[in-house]
Amino acid sequence: MVEITPQKPKLILPNWSWPLWLSLALFFLSVFAFVFLKVYFARIQEEIVSINNQIKTEVGKVSVDDENTVIRLSDSLAALDGIVSNHSYFSNVFSLIGSLTYSKAVFTKFDADRDNGVINLRGSAQNYTALAKQMVALRENDYVKTLEVRGINFGSTGLDFDLMLGIDGKIFIKQQ
Repeated sequence: MVEITPQKPKLILPNWSWPLWLSLALFFLSVFAFVFLKVYFARIQEEIVSINNQIKTEVGKVSVDDENTVIRLSDSLAALDGIVSNHSYFSNVFSLIGSLTYSKAVFTKFDADRDNGVINLRGSAQNYTALAKQMVALRENDYVKTLEVRGINFGSTGLDFDLMLGIDGKIFIKQQ
C-alpha cells in the first residue's frame, strides 16, 4: 500500500536577493558618508575656532604706539596724495609714446620739458617708409601739436633720426 502524504508546497520566490544586497550596500555607504562628513565638518570647525583664537591673540598684541604710528603714516600718505595729484604725471606721456611707436622704429632717447610742452625723441628706423609711418602716427594724435624732424642720418641699423614734438600740456597733468 502506498500512502500518499501531502507535502508542504514549496514557496518559490523570484530571485530578488540582489536588490536587497544593493539597498543594504547603499544604506551602509550613505551611513559611512554621513559619519565621515560629520567628522570632517567637526574637524574644520575646530580649525576655525583655533584660527579665530590665534587672531584674537595677535590682535591683543598690537600696541597703542603701533596704532598711532599707522594713523600718522596714513595721514602723511593722504597729504602726499594731494600734493602729487597736482604735479606732472609722466605715465600718460609714456603710454602715449608707447602706443604711437611704429613697430619698425625704436626710440633710444627720450627728453621731456613740461614747462615748454616739448618732447625730444631720438631713435632709429629700418628705412624711410618706417620713419614716415612713425611721423604720421605721431602727427595724427590730438596731444601732439607740432612735429619737427631735427636730423636724419644713416646708421648701422638703418636711419637715425631726431624728432621734436610740441605737446599739449594737459598730458602732463594727472587725470582724475
